[in-house]
Amino acid sequence: MAITLNSGFKMPIIGLGVWRMEGKDIKDLLLNAIKIGYRHFDCAADYQNEVEVGEALAEAFKTGLVKREDLFITTKLWNSDHGHVLEACKASLKKLQLDYLDLFLVHFPIATKHTGIGTTDSALDEDGVLDINTTISLETTWHAMEETVSMGLVRSIGIRL
Repeated sequence: MAITLNSGFKMPIIGLGVWRMEGKDIKDLLLNAIKIGYRHFDCAADYQNEVEVGEALAEAFKTGLVKREDLFITTKLWNSDHGHVLEACKASLKKLQLDYLDLFLVHFPIATKHTGIGTTDSALDEDGVLDINTTISLETTWHAMEETVSMGLVRSIGIRL
C-alpha cells in the first residue's frame, strides 16, 4: 500500500527507520528487510549511518535484489545545515550512493549554528543553550529545499514534525 504525495510520487505507507542501526549490522538488516518486502527506508544525516546504509543499498542494486526505482528512500536535513541545504543534500546522496532522494525532509524546523556539512552536533551558546540561528528563516530553508527538487536531486520535500 502506498499514498500519493502532492508531488505525484507514491510513498509506501510502511517503512523501516534506520535510527540506531549501527555498523556492520546495517547491511544484513537492510538486505533482509528488502527480502521480506520493505520498500521504504527512513534515514537522516543525524543518524550517522548513511554511509553504511548506502553500502547496503548499493549491494542490493548490484546483486539485482531490487532496482533503485523499487525503493523509496527518505533522508533529512539537520538543524545546522539550514543555510547549506544543497551541500547537505549532495553529501547525503553521496553517502547513500544514490542519484536522487524520494523524500527530503527538514528534520526540525529550527536552524542552529552551522557546525559543518555532515556534522550533526547541536551547537550550544555560552550559556549552554541551543545556539539558534535566527538569520535563516524556515521560508529560506524551504526555498532551498525546492531548489533540490528543481535540480532533480529530490523528488518530494517536507517538514518532519
